Amino acid sequence: MKWRKILAAGMGLVMAAGLISGCGGQTKEADNNKKDSQEKAMGRYVEEDLKPPIQDGETPVGAYEKDGTLWLYTSSGNAETGMKYYFYQYQDGKWSEAQEETGLTSAEMYVNHIEYGQDGNLYAMGTPTNTSEDVPYGWHVLKNNSDGDTWEDITPENLLKADESGYTAMLVDIDALADGSLCVGNGSSGQAEIYKDGEKVFSADMEPMMSNYQNTICASQNRLAVTAKDGKSVDFYDTEDYSAVGNVPLEEKGESYNIAAGSDGTWYSLTEKGLIRFQETGDLIETLLDGSYGKMGASEVGVSSFFCGEEDDFYALYNEYDKGRLYMAHYTYNKEMPVSAENTLTVYSLKENKTVEQAISLFQTQNPDIRVDYSYAVGQYEKPNSDDIRSLNTELLNGEGADVLILDRLPVDSYIEKGVLMDISGLRDELVKDSGMLENIGKALDRDGKVYGIPARVGLPIMAAKDDSGKALESLESLTSYLNENPDAQVLGDSIHTPAAESLLSIMYQDLVKEDGGIDEEKMTQFLDDCLKIFENMDTKMLEEAYGYDPEENEDKNVYFSAGYFSALKDGRVSLYELQGYSSMMYPAYSIKKAGIEPQTIHNCYVPYTIAGINASSKQQEAAELFIKALLADDVQGSETMDGYPVTESAFKNMLAYADTEAAQQDVVSSSFKDPKTGEEVMEEYGNADSQTLQIYLDLIRTLDNPFIPNRTLYDTVMEEVEKCYEGTETSAEAAKAIVQKMDTYLSE
Repeated sequence: MKWRKILAAGMGLVMAAGLISGCGGQTKEADNNKKDSQEKAMGRYVEEDLKPPIQDGETPVGAYEKDGTLWLYTSSGNAETGMKYYFYQYQDGKWSEAQEETGLTSAEMYVNHIEYGQDGNLYAMGTPTNTSEDVPYGWHVLKNNSDGDTWEDITPENLLKADESGYTAMLVDIDALADGSLCVGNGSSGQAEIYKDGEKVFSADMEPMMSNYQNTICASQNRLAVTAKDGKSVDFYDTEDYSAVGNVPLEEKGESYNIAAGSDGTWYSLTEKGLIRFQETGDLIETLLDGSYGKMGASEVGVSSFFCGEEDDFYALYNEYDKGRLYMAHYTYNKEMPVSAENTLTVYSLKENKTVEQAISLFQTQNPDIRVDYSYAVGQYEKPNSDDIRSLNTELLNGEGADVLILDRLPVDSYIEKGVLMDISGLRDELVKDSGMLENIGKALDRDGKVYGIPARVGLPIMAAKDDSGKALESLESLTSYLNENPDAQVLGDSIHTPAAESLLSIMYQDLVKEDGGIDEEKMTQFLDDCLKIFENMDTKMLEEAYGYDPEENEDKNVYFSAGYFSALKDGRVSLYELQGYSSMMYPAYSIKKAGIEPQTIHNCYVPYTIAGINASSKQQEAAELFIKALLADDVQGSETMDGYPVTESAFKNMLAYADTEAAQQDVVSSSFKDPKTGEEVMEEYGNADSQTLQIYLDLIRTLDNPFIPNRTLYDTVMEEVEKCYEGTETSAEAAKAIVQKMDTYLSE
């Protein structure tokens, strides 16, 4: 389970009339003797990372607290080496060393979750590493009686019965009632079920399954809470007679609410928006901690366990998928912490940005007196329109707008010319010196000795070819000449026409765009002719029919170079990739290595992403600099947000160390498809690059000195005209003329 983050917070804390309540149902009240209305309201929950001493390769399984001791369970291993399980104890501020949970190890299960039941016993769910007559295929539930060394398989028989397709029930969550009845979230049936002595005695609809573990049920001493089928509310059932006793609507649908039971009808929910307290009657819903102040607000994290402590506190065990590690959070009430921040820092990006959201979470923790208000025009994979930019331009030219601007896709050079952006040369130099920022990447927005933006991510465009056919893409002149000499050449690996055209535009950008930003009409005509010839030779229409191409698909891929991605590398063809982080390397690095060739850079360019600039009119320039430092901090740079590689040496070092861990190398993908041209069935299996392979690509990034920051309005304009040419409603000359006219109008504005 991973969060689907919709909006990075910036709301501050939402609290009900100064009330903050912990797991015991008690309230913390502001001092009523304070009569000075100007005095700050104090007291709120804060997050602390307990930093358990786990080893590389250990992944979280679950956690719980009993008699003042926190228990944390982890797993490591694989099918070849065998699975091992460990536990750690946290007491009086100290962690114990790792101790192997031998009983769970000997059970030979892939356990993905443990839960401490209301009956005082520990439960685990998972699948067998090796099936047998005694341990059949399917999801199993194991019970540990009174913290012993042995685990008993208590899986109800009907959960192990295969359906017509041969599948048994998929369990997504477990719990136990006070009388020992087993509760399961059955992802196959879409129901929460209760089993007593192995027989099903109750079932109710629940939120549909979205992963092989999601916190969808939770028991208290007299209630069972179930995330409702709509995913927007919680249903409650009496555990005596199983009658429905209420439904509490929470806010908009998330990717599963993590529910924990308090006392006297008080419940808690953990979502990306924060830590929430509510009554099962629905009378009160309040936010105890906003998501921007904690790990729950970060992207690419999942919650393995969430539960109340014994002293008005909370615990959450997070799986940080992008970093290959866990995070053990402890939430406690701090009466000295201001309820709301005194100052506000505004951040704006045209598109939702995951790296920015990671930085907000870190920044809020480091600067609790500053509230971050983050806004954006469209989601991560949506396409902004010209009105979004015009509205922003009007604000900025009036001396308004956000304090921090994420400049991706914005008219940067125009902003520099009009004095919108602050010179942050000193900050850049400090980040290179103190934060280990790559010096070459830090020069992305150098203009006449000044710096107007700092990238927090970088894309690596590469090409791969088995021969010297990549030379055809060195310039528009060389491409035209190559096509004249080889009239049947498709140049690129098999692609649909849209990414092929965008990739060719990226490669030929320097030939097509004049110094003033205008377009060379003659060259644009030739470019469009070459594109159409390549489309014809590649037979893109046949490929699009075979691949199910939808021309109405509006998802914006956020890459400039991508053609021939899943094509076998063949003589006379070039594959283009824009790598945007470790996970994105899987297939490209595999296919290039398999072909026995070396990756090549494209015009020695890199693509700066998450380029942070400071509004010259901002009254929060010092805080804005602190925010940019948060973007370059290890915690943010080390996150795998799939929007570019990190830009610091320490993040490179950590990435290389992670590449050789079991967790990284166990991540394997199998793909199969039918080559529509040959009819051949292609099956491939590939995984993460090892450190030796990764080093090759990171070394390439260090050598690049040509930042590729194109005008997105030009891209959109060209692609509109490419479609008309492709459909046959316009000639290349007519399209080129229209592009020139539209860009001249844009530049004059």
